[in-house]
Amino acid sequence: MNEFSLNGGAYIGNTKASKPFATLKVGASVLKINIGLLGQLFFNADDIIEIEYVSSIGGEGIRIIHNVPSYPKKVVFTASMSYHSIIENIRATGFFDKSAHNQAQYYQVKKMQEQGKLPFKITATIAFLAGWNIPLLVGFIKGGVYRAANYSLISFTFVFLMIALILFSPHFRALVLKEDREINDLKKSLYLLWVMVTIGGIMFTIVSQVPINK
Repeated sequence: MNEFSLNGGAYIGNTKASKPFATLKVGASVLKINIGLLGQLFFNADDIIEIEYVSSIGGEGIRIIHNVPSYPKKVVFTASMSYHSIIENIRATGFFDKSAHNQAQYYQVKKMQEQGKLPFKITATIAFLAGWNIPLLVGFIKGGVYRAANYSLISFTFVFLMIALILFSPHFRALVLKEDREINDLKKSLYLLWVMVTIGGIMFTIVSQVPINK
């Protein structure tokens, strides 16, 4: 059996991932839509009621009609490949062939569905938001918007270090990621965020050195 992987865009509920930051990956036992830090959806064949044709500005694609209660109803993946080619490639993996399914993989998918689409544990998400917002809030209380901008460097440094630890420390990764989530699903988004945080930190450092006439 083959594996099929295709980069494109996705709409998951109210969440949108533009091309090429979404990936459709299908094997004999599982269909996965990955939108990086915004989440991953995992489907067994019997979770999917129908795969419909959709067309948008982003190209042709598929709408997955499913019965997984923990996932948003709207699940759309778009790509440069035609709808019929996507379906044929999915079919070639053996995904629709029930005799090819792995029972252990089946129950693992069910377990991951119960976790919801987001890859991070709730405690890690709370810690991340606190580490970003608390320095900004302290700076604003002490001296308004200008002081908050000065304190923003602490926030940028915190996020920079968090990303580095997630990427390069397996022990830290185990603390923040939900069970069975793969770092490879997050690398593209993490590296992009890392670049943005680095540029943002440099810009705010430069701005904070500019004197303001009172």
